[in-house]
Amino acid sequence: MSVELQDVKKIYRGSKTPAVDGITLKVEKGEFFVILGPSGSGKTTLLRLISGLERPNGGKIKIDGEEVSELPPSKRNIGMVFQNYALYPHKTVLENLIMPLEGSLGKKDAISEAEEISKKLGIYEYLGKYPSELSGGQQQRVALARAILKRPKVFLMDEPLSNLDAPLRVSARKLIKDIQRENGITTIYVTHDHVEAMAIADRVAIMNNGRIIQVGTPEEVYNDPVDEFVATFFGNPPMKIISGRVLGLEGKIGIRAEDIEIGDGELVGKVTDVEFWGDRYLAYVNLNGDVIPVFVSYRPKVGSEVKIKLRRYKRFL
Repeated sequence: MSVELQDVKKIYRGSKTPAVDGITLKVEKGEFFVILGPSGSGKTTLLRLISGLERPNGGKIKIDGEEVSELPPSKRNIGMVFQNYALYPHKTVLENLIMPLEGSLGKKDAISEAEEISKKLGIYEYLGKYPSELSGGQQQRVALARAILKRPKVFLMDEPLSNLDAPLRVSARKLIKDIQRENGITTIYVTHDHVEAMAIADRVAIMNNGRIIQVGTPEEVYNDPVDEFVATFFGNPPMKIISGRVLGLEGKIGIRAEDIEIGDGELVGKVTDVEFWGDRYLAYVNLNGDVIPVFVSYRPKVGSEVKIKLRRYKRFL
């Protein structure tokens, strides 16, 4: 199912600033679409509007071509994983998991499916426990498993992996992507983690101050940010913005750490710090007062002077 927003607005009572400010957007059927932005950018509010947990003050929301702006969540054929987990406290983990399967599968088959997904998410040993006996990360995995078992037409996920440790976060992320791809489930995924966005998104929308700033594939947004906010928010390390006068240009230019070579070049800078990044090093080079991150294959000596060559850069007005 596709999800379409037409000039959608949301302003909370007593606020002068819209949480969502006239967003028009279309998520295609079967797409894994990520909404990325800093805290307070409006991304969670936007997801709640799509889910039906919030009502818009203006605009239209359509799922599979049908306007659903006034429909409750139960009428939208969506699966949700939000930050509050929404587990039933009086039911065991297993009972929480098989709820989406009631009516479509017999109890034995429902338990079998719940056990299978619980093993993949590392919660099999907790099936007999109640939510109050679990940690936040464990509850988050239960909520994720339940949403997956529902097999909805649209997944809405708000920071579903935020409480997981790094190894489990990576494996759970892959599981979500695999299930989404296998079943063609349209997925809208909210995160503040640009590494996560780059890893899983078919397309990503960068959001700030209630507006969508840029939409594109991770490669398009990374290589050609539309403005300085996107350039410095998307990527690790972020794009460095410096005066174009360094290259004899007007305005400002943006440089990625991999777009610079240390060696032969007309520019001379001094190494101020070096970080070990596993397969390479990240050197910080002071160039006329601007400290620029540079990826290199060796550890340069802090305090040494190096020649720099820019392979490419992004011009900003």
